[in-house]
Amino acid sequence: MSEEAVMDRDRAMQICERALAASEADETMVHLGAGSSALTRFANSEIHQNVAEEGGGLSVRAVMGQRSGTASGNDLSDDGIADTARRALALAQLAEPDEELEPLAEPQEIPEALAGVTATSEFGAAERAGAVRAMLAICEAAGQTASGAFSTGTVANAVATSAGVRAFQANTRASLGTVTMLGDSSGYASAVSRDVGEIDAEAIARTACEKAAASADPVSVEPGEWDVILEPSAVGTVAGMMTRLNFGAKACHEGRSAVSERMGERICGENITIYDDGMDPRGSVASFDYEGMPKQKVTLIDRGVAAGMVHDTKTAAKDNTTTTGHSTGPGGWGPIPSNIFIEPGSSSVDEMIASIGRGLLVTRFHYTNIVSPKQTVLTGMTRDGTFLIEDGRIAGGVKNLRFTQNILEALGRVEMIGSEGALTEMVWTPAMKIKGFEFTGKTEF
Repeated sequence: MSEEAVMDRDRAMQICERALAASEADETMVHLGAGSSALTRFANSEIHQNVAEEGGGLSVRAVMGQRSGTASGNDLSDDGIADTARRALALAQLAEPDEELEPLAEPQEIPEALAGVTATSEFGAAERAGAVRAMLAICEAAGQTASGAFSTGTVANAVATSAGVRAFQANTRASLGTVTMLGDSSGYASAVSRDVGEIDAEAIARTACEKAAASADPVSVEPGEWDVILEPSAVGTVAGMMTRLNFGAKACHEGRSAVSERMGERICGENITIYDDGMDPRGSVASFDYEGMPKQKVTLIDRGVAAGMVHDTKTAAKDNTTTTGHSTGPGGWGPIPSNIFIEPGSSSVDEMIASIGRGLLVTRFHYTNIVSPKQTVLTGMTRDGTFLIEDGRIAGGVKNLRFTQNILEALGRVEMIGSEGALTEMVWTPAMKIKGFEFTGKTEF
């Protein structure tokens, strides 16, 4: 797909209009996603891979009465678009009637979102390699080896429907993460941003190297309940999974959510507020959803109280409310929070460390999985920078531990929240100090 098709509104909407014209269904929804991405990967302190790709895909949803069918394809020629529309119609005619099927939504005003950052879309292989070389020089000077990846990309999304919806947005994303190794220890650091200029490769390398050096010769500690400081990467992993699993309306309707019958009740600490906001510039900005409906800011947890859930048009009709712009498409997941923010507090990580007599500092979690979604129990491993705190000071590295923890219960024991935060893969979040975090096993590394 051409650069213009990836990033240009006119080109994207032309494709959508051709798909609408090709459809013979009673109602039709067209979704076009297009993008380009590039990745520079390094291991053992050497760049070993540079890849780039671009492409696009068209999805057509055909509605015939109470039946619907969706077909997808990446052939954007006139014949390819017509074939996708025909397949969608054929699937709709074969589908079972859906008594809860709602008419396609009428268009709504979509707020103007921040556009992608040109510097990110133009950041090429030579620039990524230069940043990685600067990182590797820092790691070499520290006597460490580094592995990781630096990616940049653009993405465009367009929605058009026979009901009159017309929506388009293009955005950019850059991500850099590294793990550095020093004998029996390792360190991790990363950054994610729309603007590649906000990613300081050398600072990331220094942070990872400092963690690896400080955690050398790790000691073994016994599992159990520990007072912990979770850095943003660790908080983002567990809080992001918990939020996405539990605050979609479909999960609540089906009784799969921890808050299905607890809306308006206190579910965690009064110092916890979590919301979803696609227009917050600190996150991955998105102004509309798969249905072309504008994203609304939704407070999910308000000072510890379950305050809201996100909707698409189908779940909104069931609750006699309006969509919040969180449709994820025809895959069956229903609406899911996708731009999650945790309100910061007033503490620094240094203040958190100073407040702990004996505890742990966790850089990040690894291989985190769901044990019980409705009980919000997750399990995973610490990784790449786990430290013992004694008498308010970092005492050294700790061998990795497995946690098995009810996350809402943990959020009920948050004693301090960082005043600054960072965008992780799932969530913008500060660091947190949590009392009595449950570790259930240990490792030999």
